[in-house]
Amino acid sequence: MLIPSREVALERFEPKSRIIAAGVILLTLLVSTAVAQNHYQGPTPVTAYTPTFNVSGGYSFLSSQIPSAGRANLYGVEASARADFLPHWGVMLDAGYVRASNVLNTGHPSYTMTFMGGPVFYPIPHGRTRPFLHALAGAGLVDSAVPVNGTTYVHGYVERPAYAFGGGIEHYFLGPFGVRFTGDYLRTAYADANAKVSAQNNLRATGSLVFRMGHPGRRE
Repeated sequence: MLIPSREVALERFEPKSRIIAAGVILLTLLVSTAVAQNHYQGPTPVTAYTPTFNVSGGYSFLSSQIPSAGRANLYGVEASARADFLPHWGVMLDAGYVRASNVLNTGHPSYTMTFMGGPVFYPIPHGRTRPFLHALAGAGLVDSAVPVNGTTYVHGYVERPAYAFGGGIEHYFLGPFGVRFTGDYLRTAYADANAKVSAQNNLRATGSLVFRMGHPGRRE
C-alpha cells in the first residue's frame, strides 16, 4: 500500500507470549541443570566448585545485511548477566539495543532489539583472563527501512525468534572489575524490499565493563 509519505508500510507480529515463554522455559532448564550438577552428592565426598555471578554493560556495534541494498551499521548498548556454576560452564542472559538514525539513506531510523539466553563455555576457566564461547537463543525485534527505488521504501517491524553464536575474552584488572570483548553472528528477521519477512544475517561486536560477585574456585 503506497501512502503519502511514499512509504510502503508493513507490520508483522509473532505472539509475544510464545516467544517469551519459550525463552523462560529454556533458561529455567539450563539453570536447573547447572544447579543440580553443582549440588550433586555422590556416594563419597567430592570437591565442589564455588559458583560466581557477574553483570556487564557496554557499547555494541551491529552490521546488518540488507540484500540488494548493502549493509546497515547500527550502534547502541548491550547488557548481560552470567552465572557460572561449574569450572567450564555457565548460563547467561543478554539484552541488546542498537539504532541508526538514517538507515540506507531512506531518511528513516532503524533499530534492532534482542533478548536472548543460553550456555557459556570456558575452555580455560582459571586466572584473570578467560576466553569463552556462547550459544544464545531468544527473541528479536527489528524495525527496518529498505529502499525500493528513488522515491519509495519499505518500512516495517518484525518480531521473530533470534539466535547468536560467538565468543570473546574477558580480563579482570582491578578486584571484581574487568573488561569483556565479544564478537558473534546474530540471526534475526526483517521486512525486505518485497514487503516480505526474510532472514537477516548480522555481525555484532561489543565492548563491556564487568563486575563480578564472588571469586571462582573450589571448596571441599
